[in-house]
Amino acid sequence: MPGQKFYVTTAIAYVNSLPGLHHAYEFTGADALARFHRQRGRDVYFVTGTDENATKNEKAAAEAGEDTRTFVDRHASAFKHLCDEWSISYDRFMRTTDADHVAAVQEFVRRWIANGDVYLGKYEGLYCTRCEAFYEESDLIDGRCEFHPQNADAIQRVEEENFFFRLTRYESRLRDLYAKDPDFCLPEARRNEVLGWLDRGLRDVSVSRRNLRWGIPFPDHPEHTVYVWFDALINYVTAAGFRTDDRKFAHWWPCDVHVIGKDISRFHCLYWPAMLMAAGIDVPKRVFVHGFLEYRGQRLSKSSGNMIDPIASAEQWGVDATRYLLLREAPFEKDTPISPERLDDRFNADLANGLGNLVQRTLKMCELYCDSGVPEPADPGETDGFVRTAAEFALSPEGHDRSAADLHFAAALDVIFEIVAQVNRHYQATQPWRLAKDPAKRAELQTALYTGLEAVRIVAYLLWPYMPAISTRIVEQVGGPAPEHAEWSTVARWGVLRPGDPVRIGAPLFPRLEPAPA
Repeated sequence: MPGQKFYVTTAIAYVNSLPGLHHAYEFTGADALARFHRQRGRDVYFVTGTDENATKNEKAAAEAGEDTRTFVDRHASAFKHLCDEWSISYDRFMRTTDADHVAAVQEFVRRWIANGDVYLGKYEGLYCTRCEAFYEESDLIDGRCEFHPQNADAIQRVEEENFFFRLTRYESRLRDLYAKDPDFCLPEARRNEVLGWLDRGLRDVSVSRRNLRWGIPFPDHPEHTVYVWFDALINYVTAAGFRTDDRKFAHWWPCDVHVIGKDISRFHCLYWPAMLMAAGIDVPKRVFVHGFLEYRGQRLSKSSGNMIDPIASAEQWGVDATRYLLLREAPFEKDTPISPERLDDRFNADLANGLGNLVQRTLKMCELYCDSGVPEPADPGETDGFVRTAAEFALSPEGHDRSAADLHFAAALDVIFEIVAQVNRHYQATQPWRLAKDPAKRAELQTALYTGLEAVRIVAYLLWPYMPAISTRIVEQVGGPAPEHAEWSTVARWGVLRPGDPVRIGAPLFPRLEPAPA
């Protein structure tokens, strides 16, 4: 509903190395969701940022021969640069070294202590240095971390005196949460995984590490540092104003959706709601767990070293095009293999030959046959009706919006590009270039072109969450208020373009990619 608040976050990224394309994928998905809700008139707050208190950040800084603070500042800046280059419309770029976050984390811990949810004990077991996570033997695959199978030394056996969080105290309430709200974790496959962990039973978990030099001090126990995962999760309430701005926090919390990768679903879907329950704070409304991008048969990740540079990718295909290619080629709800070759093919098929060609030919025909103005439509023909039906379906609640709201971006884009396909079929059937040769067909010509131009306008507005710069450029060419500021109810209907208003052709949006010479 217009005016209703919508708070969305990404996971915060470790800064032990520079960002990769898989980070841009998550940021873009969350950004598309934020822009979609803004476009529909909702009051949106969008947070992303960096996780800077991890031990592996300190280790990476030492290996680089840098002071830890200098190292994390440099890498946090690289992640912020990525967001800015990729048009990620965040409202706050969260850093876990921020002073308000340190205070928020310590307040959480004090609340747990006051509730009797924290006790001192000894941890003896397995720890993945790559995940910075504690695991049971049953969590491993052939003795290796599920998410870092290529790193034989990632799993270590540790023995350490830690403070423990009484996760077991909240097992019953977590079961009730999933029974009452099955959509708390989506998609279904990820929810079933979480339910499997619940069925096996929970154990209390370490909430501190001992004798670390980098991290947030455990209240009243300076020899302990708050375990990084408990520190990191609290960033979501810090950004919403917890402890610093009660009015802001009351407005934005609970979060409407956390967008995360499947390797951290245990933390977000079990630990995080329990942590909030223990602190007397409402749980978020939803956690959406997206799939992995895979390249050369392996997950894209920093730990595997299988990386694609997101800045170079944006330079190769263009920022808006790369945003589109990722969300269309790799459905957000599942793992997907990608490659430069597949993205090239998708670019040429969808953007160069599809959308770009449609916009260019429509505007060119308006220039040639209608004095660079919006045509005057008459009685529509059969294919005009097909185009309008596709456009009106896309604008309906059951069309694009249902998929976009559920973070099924590939499906949402399919609905938009069905309009593109229908307009191309419409031109094949009506052949405006032939109609232009017969003065008696003037009304048919103008109707055919009005249908195409109006469809292009609607496509441009629908694409704004995914391709904000290209969307704005198309709207400027066909006429209408800028997508970022347009009132949705005004532009999201058929027949808005006014005959005689000027249109203008520009340079091609997506020049076709040609294969490199052999």
